[in-house]
Amino acid sequence: MQRQVDLRSSELQLSEERLSLIADEVPAGIAHVDKDMTLLYMNKRFARAYQVDQHAAVGMNAYDVLHPNTMEESARFFEQARRGILVDFEMRLELPGGRFKDVRTLLRPEKPSSGEVIGFYLVSIDVTRRKSTLNALMRSQKMDALGRMASGISHDFNNLLTIILGNLNPLTELISDELVEEYVAPSISAARRGSSLTKRLVSLARREQFDPAPTDIGEAITEIAKLLESSVPESLTITVEQSDNLPIALVDLSQLEMAMLNLTLNARDATDGRGNIEIRSEPFEMTLDHADMTHLPTGLYVKISFHDNGCGMAPDLSEKIFEPFFTSKAAGSGSGLGLSMVYGFVQQSNGAVFVDSTLGKGTTFSILLPSVELNTKKPLADPSGKKLRSIESTGAISPTSSGLVLLVDDDIDVRRTVRRKIAGLGYPVVEAGDADEALNLIRQIKDISIVISDIGMPGTMDGIGLAHVLKSQFDEVRVILMSGNRSLQTEDELPSDVIFLKKPFEADELRSCLTTTTVDEDDGAENRVKIE
Repeated sequence: MQRQVDLRSSELQLSEERLSLIADEVPAGIAHVDKDMTLLYMNKRFARAYQVDQHAAVGMNAYDVLHPNTMEESARFFEQARRGILVDFEMRLELPGGRFKDVRTLLRPEKPSSGEVIGFYLVSIDVTRRKSTLNALMRSQKMDALGRMASGISHDFNNLLTIILGNLNPLTELISDELVEEYVAPSISAARRGSSLTKRLVSLARREQFDPAPTDIGEAITEIAKLLESSVPESLTITVEQSDNLPIALVDLSQLEMAMLNLTLNARDATDGRGNIEIRSEPFEMTLDHADMTHLPTGLYVKISFHDNGCGMAPDLSEKIFEPFFTSKAAGSGSGLGLSMVYGFVQQSNGAVFVDSTLGKGTTFSILLPSVELNTKKPLADPSGKKLRSIESTGAISPTSSGLVLLVDDDIDVRRTVRRKIAGLGYPVVEAGDADEALNLIRQIKDISIVISDIGMPGTMDGIGLAHVLKSQFDEVRVILMSGNRSLQTEDELPSDVIFLKKPFEADELRSCLTTTTVDEDDGAENRVKIE
């Protein structure tokens, strides 16, 4: 019988060791809690998360191990488990050291044969990465929806602005300076602001107007901070800290400035203009663990930490702040685009942005920007692979010797406005309402040497289709395409020797397009027009 007891004891010990090994290796925190909230068991992952000794913590009360905020938010779920209810819930845990994790917790009541609940088992699964991935996907989908919306309205809206500006600008020369200053100048300024807003929307959603270059982030932040000081009241101080060995990053400096300005204005509102802003730049080595969470390649990055000691945000609010048009400010006091533009800039830069905020303790935005060694910049090339460079014509092209200009647009008001600008530059003009009419005119009038066409037109083909036909059948005809909505996809669809003109435009921009040529760097044989 003694041998039998020893054998059974050995088997039980081996089984317990197996179960303990399994419990310690599973990717979840596991604990056994009695009805008085005393910890009867915890696995290694649970003990490591709360920075306690796995064996020494057994017998301690959960209130002495878990963070007070965690206990406060979880109390109702623990009470349900002690009443015998199966509970599943998700929450953000605050861990020792100021760390936060999103976890899904399962509570399973312990009922012996008597049926009375004597405790429960707790299993916590870290879902921080999954939640981060889902949030990034949702933001991406919302940005894409914004892009489609912006693309839909920008063309028609910029057509209207083209007409407005095209009629207001000549009016300044026909009436007195007093009337211009009082009535016309504010209208022109408002129309240009409308054009700028549309441009920002499309740029935010479609990744336009992005011109990255190798940048010394430390020097850039120092200069930007000087500019930011004039944007905040004296009661709000800005301090800058820089590490010595900052790598060079590939970013668009103007967009970095705009991102820092948006963060500063956000901090000004959060602090009510009284407090501190700390901007710190330091190298950051992206490891495999971080790369899995951020979906970025491993390697060297620059980390910019932007901290304010303002009012902070609740966890549910901090998950929404990068959404386009979302704002927690009072109606009419915020557009909801500032932080969306920060997010868009970081995404264009192939980086990542995180926010860590606690109510009453302030907010920290962390921006990761890849170093130059993680980026390659490709030169613009034509379909044959030859590099192109843009040059200005060596002498002013005489409008009267350049032949006719064919203006193609389905909107008669836009045609009237653009025609006035072309004629004002000294070019003779003929008009067409669509691509088919334009092709008929070109076949009949041999003097047409330049075609300026809108991209979005009804009929059998749009402006891009017209450009392809012209370059294949009338190669000597120069083509300029204009639109109030330009995306990078559109640029890829255009022939390599076509200029793009963004509506609304000034007469100087039109003149530049009419007098701009490109030369093939390899042979310099033939002047060709390309997208600028």
